[in-house]
Amino acid sequence: MERARDRRAGRYEERVTGRPTEPGADLELLVHGVGGTTPEKMLGDPRTVRVTGDDTAAVFRRAEDAGPAPDAGAESGSARDPGSDPGRTEPGRDLGEEPGGDLGRQPVADLGKERGRGPVREAYVWCNLTSGDGSRALWLLLLPFMVVNLAHWMRPAGPGRPRTVRLYGLLVRLSALTLTVLLAAAACEVALDLVAWQCAGSRACVRRHSWLGFLSPAAPGAPAGSGGWWSAPGRRLALAAVLPAALTGLLWYLSHRTWNAYESQRPLSAATGTDTEDPGAVAGAEGPQPDNDDPGAGARGPGFPACDPASGAGPGPGGDAPGAGGGGAAPGSHRCGAGAGGPGAGPRHPVPGGDEAESDAHGSALVRPGFWYGRRLVARLRAAHTAAGLLTVAAAVATPAARFDHRPGGPAALEALGRPLVAALFVWAVAVVGVVCRRGRSENRLDRRLVRSLPLVALALLLLSVVYAGWSRPGWRSTGGLPGDPAFGALMLVQGLLVVALGAVARDLYRRRPDPRAVMRGLGGPAVTLLACALGGVMSGGIAQRVADWLDGTRALLAGPPVLLTWQASAIPPTLAVLSVLAVLLALRTARLARAERDRVRHEHPGEPEDPSRTRAIAHARAMAALTDRVPLVVTVLTVTTLLLGTGALIGALVTGKTPDGAAHRTHHVVRAVAETSQALGSWLVGLGFLLFVTWGRRAYKDASARRTIGILWDVGTFWPRAAHPFAPPCYAERAVPDLTWRMATWTRRTGGRLVVSGHSQGSVLAAAAAWQLPPSVRGRVALLTYGSPLERLYGRWFPAHFGPPALAALHHDIACWRNLYRRTDPIGGPVRVPGDATPEVDHEPLPDPRAYGRTADHPLPAPILGHSDYQSDPAFTRERALLLTRLCPGLPGQRPEQST
Repeated sequence: MERARDRRAGRYEERVTGRPTEPGADLELLVHGVGGTTPEKMLGDPRTVRVTGDDTAAVFRRAEDAGPAPDAGAESGSARDPGSDPGRTEPGRDLGEEPGGDLGRQPVADLGKERGRGPVREAYVWCNLTSGDGSRALWLLLLPFMVVNLAHWMRPAGPGRPRTVRLYGLLVRLSALTLTVLLAAAACEVALDLVAWQCAGSRACVRRHSWLGFLSPAAPGAPAGSGGWWSAPGRRLALAAVLPAALTGLLWYLSHRTWNAYESQRPLSAATGTDTEDPGAVAGAEGPQPDNDDPGAGARGPGFPACDPASGAGPGPGGDAPGAGGGGAAPGSHRCGAGAGGPGAGPRHPVPGGDEAESDAHGSALVRPGFWYGRRLVARLRAAHTAAGLLTVAAAVATPAARFDHRPGGPAALEALGRPLVAALFVWAVAVVGVVCRRGRSENRLDRRLVRSLPLVALALLLLSVVYAGWSRPGWRSTGGLPGDPAFGALMLVQGLLVVALGAVARDLYRRRPDPRAVMRGLGGPAVTLLACALGGVMSGGIAQRVADWLDGTRALLAGPPVLLTWQASAIPPTLAVLSVLAVLLALRTARLARAERDRVRHEHPGEPEDPSRTRAIAHARAMAALTDRVPLVVTVLTVTTLLLGTGALIGALVTGKTPDGAAHRTHHVVRAVAETSQALGSWLVGLGFLLFVTWGRRAYKDASARRTIGILWDVGTFWPRAAHPFAPPCYAERAVPDLTWRMATWTRRTGGRLVVSGHSQGSVLAAAAAWQLPPSVRGRVALLTYGSPLERLYGRWFPAHFGPPALAALHHDIACWRNLYRRTDPIGGPVRVPGDATPEVDHEPLPDPRAYGRTADHPLPAPILGHSDYQSDPAFTRERALLLTRLCPGLPGQRPEQST
């Protein structure tokens, strides 16, 4: 019966594509890891051509595998220089741009493969998504936003607890909103308070900085109005508000531009094989939306029809005929391993209203259609955060003027205008918080006009505040500092309360499904949120302190920044001291582990003459690789230290009302010396860090190696969509995952051949995410080969809700075959530890590294210790790839010859 179904599927493929299915077509799709590489190195050939894609991300093949070009005159430009830009090809060789040049549309016979030669190899190069542009290095300045966005995805798995999951996402989004307010408030502190209010209001400070001369107030005893037009305090504040308002507008522009450039790729439709309309357009049209804090929840376009959960029947990719989709094996599909019952083993297509059940069945929300397409979610958060920043600037401008007008004997007319303005600011701030609290991507029940009007109304209120503050007020003088201490104290207190509540919610989710491998027993998300808030606080405090010292080196002319910011910056030296002690302890532990590894190395090579230096090098590499597993300990210690020092800073600032050195003025000389040293070092360290960020960003414009080094940071930190903070660095996976999904789905649909996705390091994570997004009938004929993979070691431990043991087990069940290679000397990759009775097992035994201990006939020169690199040179790689192709069904059997009587 299945053979007949396969024949029907083959006839349907022939009817759709106009050619017979070629069961012998094999393809290996290579996906590189962090740092990127060139297609020449991935394919081992200096002659490569671009199959499809653009200068940002593309798929390449060797020139001999590409088949004859349609244009005979294009042969002269077929070769590419080995060191050329991986995103560019010579004219006439971008096959995706030539008529008939897309290899997916070429006859299968032209795929450049002969039986026995091995699979055709393609390389997906995505390094330009993270390290191709020097301006991307400037995103380092927005590191707190990226960190808090990671916290959104670090929640423990919460099956059957949709309300608790939504509460977790709500608390993270509110914490992210406080970071935007903190950034705007810090910019206001520098521009409005230190420069326009304090320095420009002091004639002595203006003499030190002549560029502030036009803001100088009138001399004491001079008649009213004798100063310049800009000398009035309200007008100085109005002029200085341009800087934080422009910063907010710049963040809005960058968020909008980067989304259009990298994150606007529509997902693949399981029914039509083409891109969907807005996946969130119809989500939530019927009934409540479950678990909508994760992108993809309820994000279903019109191209996702329901299927029969009992039979699994449903349309396959490209509108497969009945029997060619979820209900049966597609051409070339085959299941290997125990419990791998094929695509038709259960409900695999989305069922209306069944997003929660589907994610539970697959163990991860990454299977949801539209997970990597958060257009409306990001747009709504971007509007809310932009409005929050503008409202913060408006409040900083209007509050001093309103306080002056509300004093006894103040101008009645201005007081009558100030009260409704302050009330409007408060009401619109509540509206911003309400929009942030809304969950999911659907806006069917949310007035889109409200979202679109958030930044416009906030900008209008800012302009009204500027006009209101710039009105003439005789007798108004700027003395002391702006009332910033209560604002920064309240903001820090709110952040602390949110982190505590987030910890309680995360702990409750963890108790529902304990995972011993999860970091910090499920508290990784709250810890990272606390670190993001602390990082934003110390950056704000350090920059404000540096600007104050630059404006007033004598520390006698200005009141300085709010004391709380100084206390926060002063917490950096004690934190570094604690981390230094921890580093010493980890170094001692690593040395002990290296000594223990020496004995293991000796036992692994019996009968060979021992080389002590060689043994030490191998043992040291293994011990250093094991340090990756100690990162949760470092984060735990850093979180506890930050929490204690942050609480002490808040209490010290509120109780004493003085800076650390001022509060310790009458104490013991040792305490006073420590306080003064911490305060001075803290501000200098933050200033130094800020300069290093700017220097690295400037260097990245000219130095490609520095640009690639900084890009590695984003390879790890910007994998996840911007679901909590819209001003975080852009998510490259929202371009890479749809690219891979489209390539795999279209190739298998057009050829019916066997496909092995070969992912290294971060490329294995992209490959797994793309496999989850494939239609079920395609997953069943795709094999996965991962090596140096952080799927369990990093993502499974830090993101248990999406890459935990149930998710990896479900992935192994859904795809045809999976094999994972790793080394003990690899600091990033490791075993994936798929739970259950996996037959055959996913994890290969650890590969030997180095390949030979001493000199042998096969290795006459000392073999290098490879660690995380060069997995493809190991014979196990070729052997396991061949085994995966063997486990995939090699094709349809030929017709049995007739026997003569």
